[in-house]
Amino acid sequence: MFAAGIVIDSVSVINIVLAVGLSVDYSAHIGHSFLVKGGSNKDIRATEALADIGASVLNGAMSTFLAVAVLLGSSSYVFRTLSIQFVLTVVLGSMHGIVLLPVLLSLVGPAPFASAEAPRTEVVDDLELSEDKMENEE
Repeated sequence: MFAAGIVIDSVSVINIVLAVGLSVDYSAHIGHSFLVKGGSNKDIRATEALADIGASVLNGAMSTFLAVAVLLGSSSYVFRTLSIQFVLTVVLGSMHGIVLLPVLLSLVGPAPFASAEAPRTEVVDDLELSEDKMENEE
């Protein structure tokens, strides 16, 4: 907040509380989609999660950014503070949800829910075929 020129006062603290909920939202959607994808291959589950919900998360982030970006030119302290904090929240939160979280889930993600949907066989079959081809080529 210091780098953005924002002091800690009641306006900025209220905005921080709102921003925490907003930033968690992006990661929660990606994480939930990862958990409902079946299969044992975490890379495929992370890819399917991004394919299913990634565009919606990105659209939500873009619409929030555009709605708040209008306030960046405001002369009001409250609106200027809100817009700076929310722009930073949307940019950082969406990048964590769309870029960082899927990478972490593919490396150390949890097992799917017991009620998770069955894995897509064509994706798994293609992956297995490509692995078999690579072994045969060596």
